[in-house]
Amino acid sequence: MKKLDLKTLEDGHSTGLSVRYGGFLAESASVCLNHHAHPLDVVIPVEGSISESYLLSRLMVDESSKNSLNDEQEAIEYGAMGVAVALIYHCHGFKVSRSWKGTGFDFWCGEEKEGYPFENKLRLEVSGKMKGTDGELKYRLNEKLGQTTRSADMGLPACAIIVEFSTPKTLTGEI
Repeated sequence: MKKLDLKTLEDGHSTGLSVRYGGFLAESASVCLNHHAHPLDVVIPVEGSISESYLLSRLMVDESSKNSLNDEQEAIEYGAMGVAVALIYHCHGFKVSRSWKGTGFDFWCGEEKEGYPFENKLRLEVSGKMKGTDGELKYRLNEKLGQTTRSADMGLPACAIIVEFSTPKTLTGEI
């Protein structure tokens, strides 16, 4: 079983995110997992275009973490992004760059080699649910993959990752 550590998001190098933004995503995911009383290390199966089980390591959560993320919808949104970015990094070695509104996806994913600019390889759309059935998650996956067609003319593949925190589990798809 492979390891997926949310602390990777905090290092300011591996994923391309700043220390502060990466830490926020890691903390958001950790608050969602803690809400369901998951231990610091929990098995999270990933199904779909990426198919593997991971031992997901989350951050410790305290009262200030919970107080900072009392808006459950926001915690789910950013927590799912944290898990997805960590997964993309661990699976493909890709760094990410936040996309802008209207593109139909959340992140550009790609490579950044020394001395070269960021090279876009993949469009990534992310969604999360605190608790959902397999049917709901599959529906959301198809919905999010469809959403990426707004930017299909870019000629890059698109990936959608749906994170469910109660079980926890992740669905992935690619077009």
